[in-house]
Amino acid sequence: MAPFESGRRLCLLVEAGETRYALEATSVMEVALPGSDGTSLRGMLEVKDLSVLLGGAPEKGQGMVVVLDVSPTLAVRVRSVVEVADVAHAPFFLLPAGLGEALVPLSRGAVLHKGRLYLELIAESLPQRGVPKPSAGTPRPVHLMESAPERALVFESQGRLFGLPLSLVSQVVTQGEAFSRLPVQRGAVAGVFPHAQVLWPIFSVPAMLGGTAGVEAFFVLTEMAGQNVGLCATRVLGVLPRFEPTDVPGEFRAPGLTGPVLFLDLQHMFS
Repeated sequence: MAPFESGRRLCLLVEAGETRYALEATSVMEVALPGSDGTSLRGMLEVKDLSVLLGGAPEKGQGMVVVLDVSPTLAVRVRSVVEVADVAHAPFFLLPAGLGEALVPLSRGAVLHKGRLYLELIAESLPQRGVPKPSAGTPRPVHLMESAPERALVFESQGRLFGLPLSLVSQVVTQGEAFSRLPVQRGAVAGVFPHAQVLWPIFSVPAMLGGTAGVEAFFVLTEMAGQNVGLCATRVLGVLPRFEPTDVPGEFRAPGLTGPVLFLDLQHMFS
């Protein structure tokens, strides 16, 4: 009887690089230890690093080998095998927009199992030689607010203060184990986070300004131009009024703050 006919959907859950993945058990032929040199299985089948294939850093340590029933047969090395789990009744999320063109053809979405998010990979779509290197592309245009709102949430990210109109803020949450990094850390997206039956893309504001997308302790959940958008924050200073402009475009000061607050026009940037 097929897994769906029996009400079951078995997946092999693994960790590779800094990301967790789910693979349907029907696409897995074997799970084994790699050979002594780590590059082959029983000297016959070349082992490829799953993290590297998906654009991430090479694995450290021996790891485990998962042989996939695809054509040609693909053996990938992962950091660890978590378990084989029935995820038929686990929450499933479609991937939100804006995560990069390379990931979408490789994943059906993400499944939440035991409080942890796993990107579900499509075995037959996995590349044999790795995903294409992303081009530098055109960064998201930066727009600054000309005037601060009457009340704004102020948060810190990578040592800099940012302001967000209170009307855009839905909630502030802690990172938690459910958060998942993406296999390739590029651009302004730090990862994805399931909350209130929605998978939120988590952005880094400093990365929008040309920095790197570091993951921080808090996520500020917002709605930007009709999209669910989360923003990384080291700490949240609270809701403040009475902002006064400085001599720098987009920067404002408020009583009780030791430094200026930068207001990006994120509604415009995400529209």
